[in-house]
Amino acid sequence: MTATETLQRFLDDVALALTRGNFESYRAFVELPLSIVTSAARLIVRTEDELAEGFDELSDMLCCRGATEVRLNVLHARFDGPDRLIGVYESHYLCDGRPLVPTFYSRIWLERRAGAWRATRVHNTTSETRWPILLTRIETDHRLPMEFMQ
Repeated sequence: MTATETLQRFLDDVALALTRGNFESYRAFVELPLSIVTSAARLIVRTEDELAEGFDELSDMLCCRGATEVRLNVLHARFDGPDRLIGVYESHYLCDGRPLVPTFYSRIWLERRAGAWRATRVHNTTSETRWPILLTRIETDHRLPMEFMQ
């Protein structure tokens, strides 16, 4: 499987866990501590309780806004060794095909642990300053940042 296929499968599973509000499934995709960088802050999710709280708040926000679909689309990905993958993707949160928030971009680092890919670091283009990221601070500029192309 290519790096792009591997990351897309990973993101499809993450999106499914989000839309179903299934923390147990989501938990399997994250290696703690998880580093999150936004354009406004550097955050560390250290514990499973912190991860669950953020997941629950994001799921509740999506439900309250009427989200019917989460699309996470790989733009590019590459293997950085046999057990490490780095990729860039765009996020679409939709209600009946209409965007709930502007598209934003993320760069993600995955590591394979015990045969499973897990996120260890995410850098996104939101301006969120805290965990959980509630998708309230997203610029409407839809360009992919140049630093994500490196």
